[in-house]
Amino acid sequence: MITVLLASYNGEKYIGQQLDSVLGQTVEDLRIVISDDVSSDRTREIIEEYQIRFPDKVTSLEVTKPSGGAAANFFRLLSSVSDDYVMLCDQDDIWLPDKVEKTLERMKEMENRYGKDKPILVHTDLSITDSEGTILHQSMAKYQKIASDHNSLNHYLVENNITGNTVMINRAFTGFFTYIPEECAMHDWWLGLLASSFGEIGYVNQPLVLYRQHGNNELGAKSEAEQYARRLRSDNGVRENYRKMFKQAELFLAHYRDILSKEQMDLLEHFLEIPHLNRFRKIKTIWKYRLFKSTFIRTLGQMLFI
Repeated sequence: MITVLLASYNGEKYIGQQLDSVLGQTVEDLRIVISDDVSSDRTREIIEEYQIRFPDKVTSLEVTKPSGGAAANFFRLLSSVSDDYVMLCDQDDIWLPDKVEKTLERMKEMENRYGKDKPILVHTDLSITDSEGTILHQSMAKYQKIASDHNSLNHYLVENNITGNTVMINRAFTGFFTYIPEECAMHDWWLGLLASSFGEIGYVNQPLVLYRQHGNNELGAKSEAEQYARRLRSDNGVRENYRKMFKQAELFLAHYRDILSKEQMDLLEHFLEIPHLNRFRKIKTIWKYRLFKSTFIRTLGQMLFI
């Protein structure tokens, strides 16, 4: 059985299309579990309509107070279920009909190679669309210059290349969600830290999701040039992003210290020293431990701005 976890909040405009696209998958052995974060629009009513129409397919958690954001809402979902395979789903995208089939195919290939006891995460590429669903960029990985094959802990400490709404994890992975970090940059980044440290990461180099861009996205797809323009306009925003990056590494090390390898602990400890070093030593540490982002210019920016 595959459980699709959908986090919703004030999504009345698009959630019906998304639910239809999940229910219309070529793989039928799935169910949808929804956590609605106390929406103030018609989202809750739409969810109830789908529960009535598809009682064996659509269920929802009893939620009485807001979680505090998309990451917390997904963690609430992740800690509430355990199934053979779990997928994450945003409320405003569209899944292509064979998304589950092709992701599951890659997952089973990896389980055959590493065993079902190995925590495994599989993610995919996406196409970026406008609010009406017209494709703007066929491949988000190419548009954002994301190094999707960089799967080491070194990389995930400084950059996330996993888009949460494409993710599938296996049952062995779900055991990690007895601990929910009090703070992290985003839930999919935390998953990347877990998978790169204790499991395996697989990638389907094919867009299987139509990732809708609109004014209410919590996080949007930005080109490299747009990302740097935004950083130049918002020094406080850059500082906050770096603060979250180091905070999640600190929490990760504190909680998982006993099961990390000596090399992983050494890497994390030196990484957490970076904010306290002078510029030369910061650059030296980044270079020595290969704390590189997807592109040279992003790594250079990190050396200059941390």
